[in-house]
Amino acid sequence: MAKGSATPRKKATKAVEPVAVPTRVRSGYYQPRHLMVAAALLLLVLVTPVILRRMPALSGRPEYVVRVEQIVITPPPRWIPANLTSQVFERAGLQERQSLQDPLLSEKIAAAFHTHPWIETVVSVRKSFPPRVQVDVVYREPVAMVRGVDGFYPIDRHGVLLPARDFTQTDVEQYPVIERVASVPMGTLGEPWGDPAVAGAAELAATLSRNRPEGGNWWKELDLAAILVPRRVALADDADELQYQLRTSGGSEIFWGRRPGSRHPGELPLAQKIQRLQDFRRDYGGFDDPHGPYQIDIRPWQGIQRGILAQEPRSTQVQ
Repeated sequence: MAKGSATPRKKATKAVEPVAVPTRVRSGYYQPRHLMVAAALLLLVLVTPVILRRMPALSGRPEYVVRVEQIVITPPPRWIPANLTSQVFERAGLQERQSLQDPLLSEKIAAAFHTHPWIETVVSVRKSFPPRVQVDVVYREPVAMVRGVDGFYPIDRHGVLLPARDFTQTDVEQYPVIERVASVPMGTLGEPWGDPAVAGAAELAATLSRNRPEGGNWWKELDLAAILVPRRVALADDADELQYQLRTSGGSEIFWGRRPGSRHPGELPLAQKIQRLQDFRRDYGGFDDPHGPYQIDIRPWQGIQRGILAQEPRSTQVQ
């Protein structure tokens, strides 16, 4: 090697240390105890339907069966038939034995009672154990009897037709009678009659026969016997124009006027009409004359008009 030349040094190399690559952290979802819980849940899902199919049905057990006699209803008034609940079940096609386990039992019973003509409103239905169902309702109340060609038709204050089979002849005689009705019921039992004249007469009967706080009612106190509807079929839009008459037990006829709820500007208030009837009875000793029945008109603003009732209705009779 030439003089002065340097011998090349071997470059020192630094040892490369291996880099530690972190292993993937093991997920908690794959830990053994979690896998065991998941397996148990899966097994439970698979076997539950099998277990339920093999379990005895509680709905058929005697301790969960409610019968008709275990259905308690709101204490009924005297005019409601004693077997009302049985009638409700029969009309609705329900079996007399029902299960408390039926989730739709309350709805079924409520619907069945709602369709019965004696029920105005179903307030609530409550189930309890031991087997019992409490049904709270509002009953319809008869206020009058419509005289028809084939008998009497009971109605409530809204003119809703009620079951005639639940009344005896003695019962019929206790209610105001509505006469001169030219129409027939448009609906079935539990539905309105469908004639505005009948609806107005029902409202008048309910008002006059309602018991007063001081006792008694105007219908009996004034010795009234019947409500006479106008001699024509009314339309719904002129119902407030209809005017009614009252017949006393002695045969006198009183021109009453429009229904109690009328807002006609020329109509006297209910209290004033009642006062006029009381004044007439006091001044004349009653509504009937020994020589014949009266024809009394309490509608005029200037006072009462009185005359002897003719055999044939006078030409000025309210139509």
